Amino acid sequence: MASVPPAAAQDRLIVGSREVGAIGHFGADLGPAPVLPWTPRFGGERYVHDPERGVIDLRTGRTLPLPGGFPVAYDRARPRVFMGRSDGIWAVDVSTSWSFLVLPVSVTGLATCAHATSADVLFCVFLRSDGQHDIVRSGSLGPVHVTTTPFADAFAGNWVVTPDASRIYFKHCAREAGTAPPYFCVEPDLGMVDVATGTVATAGIFDPAASMELVWDEVHDRVFAVGTRIDVFTRDLVSLGSAATGGRCRNLAISPHTGRIYLNVHDYYYSAGWATLSAYDAATLDPLELGETRTTNAGCPVALVSAPGRPRGVQVTVRGRDVSLTWTNIGAASSFVLDVGFAPGRTDLSLFLGPEPFARFTGVPPGTYYMRLRGGNEVGGGRSSNEVVVRVP
Repeated sequence: MASVPPAAAQDRLIVGSREVGAIGHFGADLGPAPVLPWTPRFGGERYVHDPERGVIDLRTGRTLPLPGGFPVAYDRARPRVFMGRSDGIWAVDVSTSWSFLVLPVSVTGLATCAHATSADVLFCVFLRSDGQHDIVRSGSLGPVHVTTTPFADAFAGNWVVTPDASRIYFKHCAREAGTAPPYFCVEPDLGMVDVATGTVATAGIFDPAASMELVWDEVHDRVFAVGTRIDVFTRDLVSLGSAATGGRCRNLAISPHTGRIYLNVHDYYYSAGWATLSAYDAATLDPLELGETRTTNAGCPVALVSAPGRPRGVQVTVRGRDVSLTWTNIGAASSFVLDVGFAPGRTDLSLFLGPEPFARFTGVPPGTYYMRLRGGNEVGGGRSSNEVVVRVP
């Protein structure tokens, strides 16, 4: 993006094959969805990967080629697809077709990969012959081993990594059945890996729902485990509460831009063709609508398309007349704007930045500056971060 528009974007909610109202006419059927929820979006919501058509540029409608290999992960902020090949995993920029090797490892035993957007780190899980899993991440000097999980069936379900690459959350098995791998998990619950230390902790949910889904709340640093009930935990697995969901199929999406949680519950056995859609405030977890809205939708998967949230954790370092900034990208912004003023709340200069969550300026004139960051993507602009005061001697 050449610029970031003001923060006025609305959430777009896709349930099954239909787009429904997210705010205003909540739950209203708005017609066929332009993109199905299971087609991965990346590059700041600009690109989708349709397995049948290839990569589609939603801005231009063009179909872009992907080189050989198979996709293992997507960069939500940048126009990149991570492709597995015989000599390792490559990052492919679909806008230029330029690629580079991210993980020079054999893809034998590769189970799944995930990308930490803000830190720009790729994590991959490899299944071992003893039923355990090795987790490795990309690094400047080559692959870095994070940990080996002692849990059978650890990554058979959903797993998430935090944008800053500090935590990994996954469905692990507290009790399994069988005498040889692969084991059958009968008591899945929530596990967490501290990437810095490689230590593993568990939450003890013991949810028998095989479809347990994990969703990371980027704004509030929480993880949601969605199954026969919803369990909410802090980043260190301190319980924040739980609630029953019902239904046979449950999907949850959290908007970094509007602060809404959307929950869709579908019961294939007792109300075929109907789904129950609810909205909640992400900060308080209170319902936002009066009652529940039913949609005549035959599908369960939910996808949320939104502008990014406020950049968080803005840190400033001043060395002489050099100023460096770092922050966390919330909601996959594909570009940023740094607003600078000579008084609190004022904007005297706006600097347009790329998708990386850092910037460095040299030769800054002495003075006191008031800075705010805001991100944007293909949907629209996000809200500004908290203001930081920078004094250059």
